[in-house]
Amino acid sequence: MSFRILKMYSVVLAFALLLMIVFVVLEKQNSVFVIDKSSGLSVKTVHLLQQIKQQKPVKFTIFSRENSVIATKIKSFLLPYKKVNKFMLIEFLDPSQHPSEVKENSITMQGEMVLSYQDGSQLKRINITELSESAISNALLRLQNQSDEWVVFAERYGMKTIGDESDTGLSQLLIHLKKSGFNIARMPLDKSLVLPDNVKLLVLANPVDVLKSPLVEYLIGLMESGVSILWFDDINSNQVQLELALGVFSGNEITISEGKDSSYLSDFPIHAITENFNQPIFIAQAKEIVLDDATPFISAQNNTTIAVAQQLPNSRLVVVGDSDFISNQYLNSVANKSMIDRIVDWLLYHDNRINIPVQINKNTQLVLSQTQLVVLSVVFLLLIPLIILSIAIYVWRKNRAQS
Repeated sequence: MSFRILKMYSVVLAFALLLMIVFVVLEKQNSVFVIDKSSGLSVKTVHLLQQIKQQKPVKFTIFSRENSVIATKIKSFLLPYKKVNKFMLIEFLDPSQHPSEVKENSITMQGEMVLSYQDGSQLKRINITELSESAISNALLRLQNQSDEWVVFAERYGMKTIGDESDTGLSQLLIHLKKSGFNIARMPLDKSLVLPDNVKLLVLANPVDVLKSPLVEYLIGLMESGVSILWFDDINSNQVQLELALGVFSGNEITISEGKDSSYLSDFPIHAITENFNQPIFIAQAKEIVLDDATPFISAQNNTTIAVAQQLPNSRLVVVGDSDFISNQYLNSVANKSMIDRIVDWLLYHDNRINIPVQINKNTQLVLSQTQLVVLSVVFLLLIPLIILSIAIYVWRKNRAQS
């Protein structure tokens, strides 16, 4: 009889394990992307590499000693790329032996890569600080599709600035965006200024002083003329007139989630910005943002919206209920940089962006979404004990009847 019970327990546990495997697989398949079997890269990446092969050969300059552990890992990671495009050049520079190149390329970490054309015909270079297919493929796209479009950070009215090196400033964001290949400028927000035609995105980094009607009308006019806007609307801001003009409802401070890791978010609503985005971001505090005819793409784990994106007739709009996650203090936290890259790309109509889930090292910290935690709790704390209890009651009643 004990053997039969053990056998039944084993079947139950095996079934539960199978359920969890199916659940995890389904959770990961939020978007479908096709893998090229010969290289292990996505079909989109292979197509991009083949396009570049027919144009100009590119070069990866890796700032690390060639015999280091980091260099070995990077060489192994780039092998599939080299297999598809044999003209691609990979070279290593020891940072300690090339301080001028380190300074010139704003290198901040061992293993940082700089992507450029081998012939040096174009001065633009793209820095890569994340070893993932998505980061490398989109760097190749930016190098290939160089344009004269500019991102302008507005100043005055109490806004955070890209020249501020304090914890609350945005100087690290400036460095990151420029290294990622974006053209960045700044200007005082003034309704008398006429923006050049190549300005495609205006950033409002938490204006705390009230923007009055003439300035709001100026901003609406910019959007109608084709300038997208990225507005970081923090909990200390109260822009009633701008909110009315854009149709934004701005709520109070919200609880991001519960638990010791309450400021980490890893489960995102479906949108082009968050396509295949499987990394957590860190948001210390935020306020609710609601906008009609807009799509949420960052939500707290209580389903309260933190960031929304809206497609307008001539431009795009993103409103985020927090500005701290792009500040010097938090920009380098988890995948905050990757999120801001995706937001800027979407606002600039870079719809050919290649979004591929990052393969997470299995030895790193496990971050589960609220949905995953609920399912795990139900299965292991409720479903399995109930099944085992049912089996025990069945066996007990059967033994009692036989006796």
